[in-house]
Amino acid sequence: MTARPILTIILLAAAAGSAAGQDTLPGSRITNAGVVRATAATDSVFLARTRMRDTVDIGDFASLMLAKIGAPPFSDSLAFKVTADSQRVRVSGRLMDFPADSRAELSPIFSFLDSTSVFVAEISMPQAEDGIMVFRLERLTVRGFPIPDLLVLAALEQYRKQYPKMLAAGGKEFHVEIPREARAALVTNGLVLVMPPKP
Repeated sequence: MTARPILTIILLAAAAGSAAGQDTLPGSRITNAGVVRATAATDSVFLARTRMRDTVDIGDFASLMLAKIGAPPFSDSLAFKVTADSQRVRVSGRLMDFPADSRAELSPIFSFLDSTSVFVAEISMPQAEDGIMVFRLERLTVRGFPIPDLLVLAALEQYRKQYPKMLAAGGKEFHVEIPREARAALVTNGLVLVMPPKP
C-alpha cells in the first residue's frame, strides 16, 4: 500500500469503517448519495453557473472528496461522522473503525491506545479563494486529549515528501482546486459555495 496523506487516510478509513456504533456519534454520514448531491451542487455553482450560491452538507462534501481521491463505493452504513461549524470540520470515529492497513500506517500515533477510543480530527479551512480551498489538520484528539504535534508531524513527513504539490505545512494541509473567482465558507454542518456573476 502506498503512503497517503493523513487526511486522506482518515477519510478513506470511513469508507471501510465498521457500522457498529455509528449512531453514537453526532454528525452526517458519508454516502454514495452524498457524492451525487455534492457533485450536483458544486457543478451547478462552479461549472454550469446556474446558481450563484448553494450550501452542501458537510458529510456530502466529505463524500465527494473521497470519490475524487479514488475511494470505492461506500457501504450503506459507515462508522465515521462529519460535523462542522464556521471554524472547523470534525471527523469523528473510533480507532477500531480504521481498516487494518490504515491502522498500521498510523501506528506512530495510535499504537499505544485502546482500539475503542474515540478520536476527532479537527480541520480548518483557512483559505477558500484564488483558485484553491485549503484544508488544514489543526489537531487530533483521542478521548478529548490532543495528540502531540511531534507524533503527528512524524507520521506526516513521508506523505509530505511524496505529495509536495498537494501538501504543505509539513503535510498538515490538503489543497483542492476551485475556479479562481469562486468562494467557499464553512457554516454549521455545511459548506457554502459562491460564484460571482460574470462581468
